[in-house]
Order: sequence, then C-alpha cells, then structure tokens
Amino acid sequence: MSKTAKIFIYTCFTTVLLAQTERSVQGAFGAVTIDGKVWNQIALRPVIPIWKFGVALDLVFYIDADGNIHKDEWDFSDGEAIKNTLIDKIYYIRFGFPNDPLYFKVGSLDYVKLGYGILVNGYTNAIEYPQVRKVGLDFSVKRNLFSVQGFVNDFKENLGLTGIRVQTPVLAGIPIGVSAVMDRNQHLGLKDRDGDKYPDFFDHFPDDEDKYSNAMDNYEEWRQIYLEFEGSNPESFDVWFNTLPLDHNIFNPAEIKDDPMSAIAIDIGYPVVTEQNMSISIYAQIAKMIGETNYPGNPDSSVSLGSGIIPVGVAAKFGPAHFNLEYRIIPKGNFEFGYWNQTYEVERVSMEGDSIKTKESKLGRFGKQKGIFANFGMDVFGLLGFQMAYQNLRGDIWDGNMFSNQANQSFQSELGLKKSISKIKTAKLFYQQMNVPNPFEFEFTESTVMGYRIGIELGSGMVLNYTYQRTFRMSSDGELEPVNLTGIETSFTF
Repeated sequence: MSKTAKIFIYTCFTTVLLAQTERSVQGAFGAVTIDGKVWNQIALRPVIPIWKFGVALDLVFYIDADGNIHKDEWDFSDGEAIKNTLIDKIYYIRFGFPNDPLYFKVGSLDYVKLGYGILVNGYTNAIEYPQVRKVGLDFSVKRNLFSVQGFVNDFKENLGLTGIRVQTPVLAGIPIGVSAVMDRNQHLGLKDRDGDKYPDFFDHFPDDEDKYSNAMDNYEEWRQIYLEFEGSNPESFDVWFNTLPLDHNIFNPAEIKDDPMSAIAIDIGYPVVTEQNMSISIYAQIAKMIGETNYPGNPDSSVSLGSGIIPVGVAAKFGPAHFNLEYRIIPKGNFEFGYWNQTYEVERVSMEGDSIKTKESKLGRFGKQKGIFANFGMDVFGLLGFQMAYQNLRGDIWDGNMFSNQANQSFQSELGLKKSISKIKTAKLFYQQMNVPNPFEFEFTESTVMGYRIGIELGSGMVLNYTYQRTFRMSSDGELEPVNLTGIETSFTF
C-alpha cells in the first residue's frame, strides 16, 4: 500500500476515534461476498451530526484468507483513483429530511421516485452494494409556487444518469409536473474493476490495470524470437505477432461509443380530498422516450423509442394505508413504465455472447399494450411495513419469431419490521419480477431481485446482521446466471 494511502487511512481512523465522545460510531466485522469471493470485513461507520447536516462515513477493509486487502477501496495510484477512493468513503451526507423545504442526500440512494413514477420508480444505486459502490445525489426544493426534485446516480461516472422534475400549479391551482431523465452513456454500466478501459467481460486480467491480453503477456518473448531470424523487419513484428495462434484480446476500447438515451414526461394532478389522515387525488401522465432500440428479428435495424400514457390514476391515503390505481397504455410499443427502477443498474448494460446489449436495445420486443397497475402499502400497528405493486398489461410482445398477444406482468413486494420484536432488531423480505408473462411462475430474468435482511440482538449493544440478495445476469454463453450477494457481520455502537 502506498505512503499516501497509509497517511489517509491513519488520519481517518484518528479523526473518528477522537470524535467518539460527541458522535456515534458504528463498528462492524464479518464476511461479505465480492465478485464471487468471500472477504473478511472490518469497518467503522461514524455518524457526525452538524446542525441540519448528517454525515456518515464508510471506512471499510476487506481482507482475504491470505491477508490481502481488497485494493479498490484504498486506491491512490492516480488522480482519478484518488477521487473515486475519497468519494467511496462517503456513505451519505444529508441536509434536512425529504419533507423539509430543502433536502439533499449525497451517497447511497435506496429509493428514488420522480412524481407519480412513470419514468423513475424505485431507482436505487445500491443494488450491488458492497460489490459496486456508487455515490449519488437525491435532492428536493419545496416552495409555495413550485417544487424541484432531482437525482444523480454516481459522481464517479461524472453525472452518468441524471433526472429532474419541476412542479408548479400553473393551471387553476392544479399541480403540473415536467420531468426529464438522461443516461448520457449506458455503457458506463460495464464493470471495469481495474480501470484499464477493458470491461471485465473482455479483460483477460480484470484485476490488473497493466495487463489485458494473455497473448500480450508474452509479447517481449515473442519479439526476441522474431528478431533472431536473419532479415527480420522490426516494424513488421506486430503484424506477424497478431497472426500467431495465441489467446489475443481482440476487443478494442475505442469501438465502444457513447450510447445515450433520455426521456421526458408531463403529469397533472388534482387533489379531491385533503384531510389530516385522509387524502384522495386523481392524476394523469404521459411520457416519451428519446433514442433507438433494436427491431426484434433484425438486429441490424432500429426503431425509435415509444411513449406511455396513463390517462387516469387515483392516489389515496387512509391513515396508515396508501393506494394507487392506474390505467396504462403503450400506443406503439418500444416503451416500459417505470423504466428506471430498482434493477436498472443491473439491466443497464449486459453481455449476450460477445455482444454488448443495453436495456434500451431490448425495448423493441414490446409492442402496443394496455392494462392496469395497482400499488398498496400499509403500516400495521407501527410493527410491520408492507408494500406490494402489480402491473397487468396485455398486447403485442415478441415471442422469438413474431409479435403475438401476450400478458406483460410485473410484481413487487416488501415486508419489514418497523420496530424490534424480542431479539429480532430488524427484518426485511423483498421480491421483484418485472415484464414477464406470469411473475408467479418464478421464471427468473435480469429484472428479478429477491432476498432478505435480518438483525439479531446479541446483547451489550451488539447485533448480528445477515444479508442475502440474488439478482441475475447473462453469462458469456447466453445463459442466465444468478449473482448472489451475502454478508454476515456483527455491528456495535460505541
């Protein structure tokens, strides 16, 4: 580890320890799975309140069985690495709370929704944490005549995914909202652990920034052999070398071009009833995606992205329960409601064989559709929190050979403790399956996420936390493979 890294680590831990008497510091030790490998974890997570600010740091070491430290979290090799390392140490910086006139949070984003959710509904940048750490921004400003809400997925991507919504009562006191979302380069979702511009899928040495090709690993040896031949031309070596039957890396980073896509939306709502413990409102939304998707059956052709319409929706709140019901229409296909959702960072870009496929490129399989969406949530006696959402559309969907009339259903559910029960401090179960013929047949896709989290009190302020999450991704042979994230840690506060 470099001298700069050691100084920085020493400074961080010294500052945390000196601040113990006035600030809360949570520590943890245990094990996590990163890229399929089990690492021992040692962490300090100080929370520092300053006026309306709340600052939480995440100072963590991952150590393998051989005593090696996972270097990604403490990389000071160059300016870009230093920037990313410093950003990674922020778990969050918060000002105020979501319902305050001014609120922002920098760090891990657990749930982002713009307006009524036609574009952004349940987005999170922490779906692959701690394997992938992102530091984003969620903010809102509320004034009498207008409100603004927005988010950024990750500052390390230099504003890769951004969204904003402005709402103002410009028509007879009826709130009208305008939203815009842009992913300036979907290929930023390609994993590149060593930062050498060769995505892990193509990189023969994904953890070594100085190597990317098995053939190039013996480049100098082959060069010496070539030059031993009398009359060999050094300038022709590379041409000769590339003809050798070696394991060449034929991927060229320059061939990955920026692939942006965006969307805009307008929503209008009318509050029918507004009481302290009851509210009912009706609303409508329309959205247009901007970009192109592949036409199914002909990968060389493309079509423009489509639009989605919610001509009528009802939102109601009765005490501890809330409910939404919508009628949804996709007039010409090539559209997905709530496109930026919980699994977007998993689906954003994937591999099919040797081809890079974005989520956008797969929208062409959706044709004209219509149907309903319902969402229900409830706080049960302050003890349990329950949330469920269901979409049932029907229309044209590509079946591999042609468009046929099929169901397009989605299901999301979450059940969690609101307060501890005996020794169980925390507990949560969650499941999501999006845009499938029947989510209850449990035929998993890249949009599937499931798992649970549980915390058990051990005594003396110590809690045993167990986390399990399963998502899915396409393997190099085109098969769907599970990605399991597990973590076992004992946390304590001092």
